[in-house]
Amino acid sequence: MKPLRLGVRLLVTWAIEAAGLFLMLRYLPGVTVARWDAAVVAVLIIGLLNALVRPLVLVLAANFGIIPFVLVALPLNALLILVAAQIVPGFDVDGPLTAFLVAVGLAALNATFSAMLSINDDDSFYRNVIRRMGRRRAPVGELDRMGTVIVQIDGLAEPILRRALLEGRMPTLAGWLAAGSHRLAPWECDIPSMTTSSQAGILHGTNENIPAFYWYEKRERRLMSSANPRDLQSVQRRVSDGNGLLSDDGVSVTNLFSGDAKRAIMTVGTLQGEHGELLAHPQDFYGYLINPYNLYRGLAGMLGEALLEIWQAFRQWAGGVRPRIRRIGLFVIQRGAALVVLRDATTWAVIASMYRGRRIIYCDYLGYDEVGHFAGPETEDAVATLTAIDLQLRQLAHAAKEAPREYQFVVLSDHGQTTARLFRDVYGRPLDAMIRELIDVGPTLMLSGGKGEKLAYLSAFLNELIGGRGLPGGDARRLRRSGGTERSVDLLAERMRRNKADAVEVVVTSSGNLGHIYFAQVPDRLSLEQIAAAYPGLIEALVQHEGIEFVLVHSDTRGTVVLGKQGIRALDEDDVVEGEDPLAEFSPNTGHFLNRLATFPNAGDIIINGAYDPKTGWVVGIDDLVGAHGGVGGMQTRAFIAYPSTWNDEAPELIGSASVNRFLVEHTSRALPDWALDGLRSQLSPDAERTVTPP
Repeated sequence: MKPLRLGVRLLVTWAIEAAGLFLMLRYLPGVTVARWDAAVVAVLIIGLLNALVRPLVLVLAANFGIIPFVLVALPLNALLILVAAQIVPGFDVDGPLTAFLVAVGLAALNATFSAMLSINDDDSFYRNVIRRMGRRRAPVGELDRMGTVIVQIDGLAEPILRRALLEGRMPTLAGWLAAGSHRLAPWECDIPSMTTSSQAGILHGTNENIPAFYWYEKRERRLMSSANPRDLQSVQRRVSDGNGLLSDDGVSVTNLFSGDAKRAIMTVGTLQGEHGELLAHPQDFYGYLINPYNLYRGLAGMLGEALLEIWQAFRQWAGGVRPRIRRIGLFVIQRGAALVVLRDATTWAVIASMYRGRRIIYCDYLGYDEVGHFAGPETEDAVATLTAIDLQLRQLAHAAKEAPREYQFVVLSDHGQTTARLFRDVYGRPLDAMIRELIDVGPTLMLSGGKGEKLAYLSAFLNELIGGRGLPGGDARRLRRSGGTERSVDLLAERMRRNKADAVEVVVTSSGNLGHIYFAQVPDRLSLEQIAAAYPGLIEALVQHEGIEFVLVHSDTRGTVVLGKQGIRALDEDDVVEGEDPLAEFSPNTGHFLNRLATFPNAGDIIINGAYDPKTGWVVGIDDLVGAHGGVGGMQTRAFIAYPSTWNDEAPELIGSASVNRFLVEHTSRALPDWALDGLRSQLSPDAERTVTPP
């Protein structure tokens, strides 16, 4: 049956591309197709050249580093079209630029009509090439053990997931739940409720001393950024003990941390080796680039996402939607990269790892979180991105049927998002400007975590591209040398922030509605009493500000205290409340999370949480994003996990990312009985009915 499907797919694709050549006569004057049969033969020759020549060329290019690898892969299809024009009578292309445009046009038509006709890459020739190559590299022995693929949907709250399931946006996951192969359960993430903290806990079992997306280490006078590979490398070393979730023949794909995986692909915390050398493997992108259309689809897809973003931003503006932020700018590029190129490269990397029989794989899809930050987590713009992510699940499930070992799937999120009104919009100035008005201080620095969040992955991708080995890779590395030391790509904005941090008196960092205030010139963390003496009236003004829900500080006499407008809660062992409990609107676990956060050496001297409105479920965001996460309030701490129903009979109570780590380690390290394996094989089939409503 499979050869028949492959044959039908090839014939349909052949017809689509032959028709596409005729369409290009209208728009590309440099293309000549004398007769319809010339178009048919031309497409056949182009396909044969791509099938026979392209893999060999890319294998050779992979030996010279990732830069020549990409530089060869990008124009290769256009060059093969020029070759076909020399071979086929009646088909002519007047130059390389026209050939490149023909290649892009064929890719766009292929992607468009394949989607319309429900044709996908599951049975493509190139997917089968990767499968055969992977099986030759699969480990010998122990393939009878169950493998696990863990898919993280970044920033997706459990209530938003349930909405998407009921609206039919995620038919693959809905089918798993309806068939009974999976159970869906909520879990409550720590504070800070953001990827750096949560993913460290999930992958390594600890997220100690990660207080925010940006933080300031006062003794070292060092700004730390989750968008910087060197900083995350130091965090990776701190949280890693060699026994992470992925330590048993695992692969980490598009993550911040490796989970001690044997192979890490586009993983920010492991871009550098022990001696500062960049680590990158051109072979990691071979599966993605062997398909002649992937790169062109990516370029066309980025353009399409850019146009869609411009339209959606205009629609929000014209409709007077509030809260709203400016969406035009760098985000247009970031959106295309996250929703198309990184997404597809991630999928192909995971599939290649499955074909090689890796035992446990963890990947992160960023698209929903990216759009949710700028458009709002509950908007149609953000929720609509989940359909494309669900399609990736379908492709992974289909690939699992061809892998050398059986695979089970887990789908989870690292945190949620809450709709936020911006502090600077509501009150006319950012938090650091307000602090300058309250107390007599010199320069201040305000760092917003959200807009730099995906720059971590962009930085990882850039470093992978320039980190190849071989002679050309060495030439590229020489471009990055400074003082004899090889350095990773450090985005200009990051360098400017670091330089400025050395001279300021107050550093304010924000992650959603969570803010840290550091008195940067004092090496030790200040207590409540010391702050009150040095800056009279500051604490009182912050507590009473209507945009601030509560203030978290450490007292010399009472330990960690939460200061609210009508009451105080001391979070030490007695957990005493005086007046109204400032945490009454939140989960019973919030006090524990805040007490733990306040003990981190790198936490701010003052920690604030933006105001929460229980009627709307919205917060006041300290940073400049409509989708907020980092603090507490609303859906930002309400993550989810969908796991195989064979794991247990009762829904687990998962409080904090470390508990998710323990849950995953327990169930992915043990062998499953045969009856459970048989059930997963039948119920995970992507060809099964997937339109039923989940329970």
